[in-house]
Amino acid sequence: MLRALFPLGIFAVWAQAPIPQAVSTLQGTYTGSWISYRLNPEGQPVTAMSWTDTMTAGNPTAQSDRAFVTTSDEMVFKGGRPEPMKVSGSEGYLLNQDGSLGDYFIKTSGQEFRMHQLGENVWAYTAKASEAEAGQLGIPKGGSAIHVLVKVVTKEGGVETHRITRLTTATWKEADGKDRSAQFVSLEGTHKRRP
Repeated sequence: MLRALFPLGIFAVWAQAPIPQAVSTLQGTYTGSWISYRLNPEGQPVTAMSWTDTMTAGNPTAQSDRAFVTTSDEMVFKGGRPEPMKVSGSEGYLLNQDGSLGDYFIKTSGQEFRMHQLGENVWAYTAKASEAEAGQLGIPKGGSAIHVLVKVVTKEGGVETHRITRLTTATWKEADGKDRSAQFVSLEGTHKRRP
C-alpha cells in the first residue's frame, strides 16, 4: 500500500546504509601549519612555500562502496602568494562487501589517494607525481618522482593531532646524460582538531 502512495526513491532513502562511527567522528574543524620543499638547481631541497589552513569536515554520507565526510579547506600562504584558496574534497573509508571498513581514502582536486593502515593510528600511501607536479618540485624536464606519505594521529594535551610527512624520491638525467636521483621530505605539517 505504501509503495502505491510514495515514489520508489523514498524507500531508497529509508534503506540508506548507516553511517559508520569511524566516519561520524571525522566531523569537525582542523587547523594546520604546512611547509613544502623543492629541489634547487644543484639538486638540494629548499623551502618552496609555507601556509596555514582551516579544514572543516561534515555531511557524513554512506554509499554502497564508501562512507565519507565532505571537506572544505581554506589555505592562506605566507607572503600572500599565491592568493588564499579554498579546496573542496571528501575523505573516509572504502567499504568491503560485508560492510566493514576498508582502506581510508582522500579525494581532492580530482585525485583520489588510498591510504593503508600500517598500525594503530598510522596510515600511508604512495603515488606518482604528475609531470606538472614534478616541475613544481624542481625536477628537470623528463624526470619523475614517487611520493610516500605517512600520517600518524596522536593526542597531545587532549587535542587530536595529525602529523603528516611526505617523502619524495626523484630521478632525472643531467645535461651530460648521467642519471641522477634525490630523496627528500617534500611536505610536512600538522592538523589539530579544534575542541
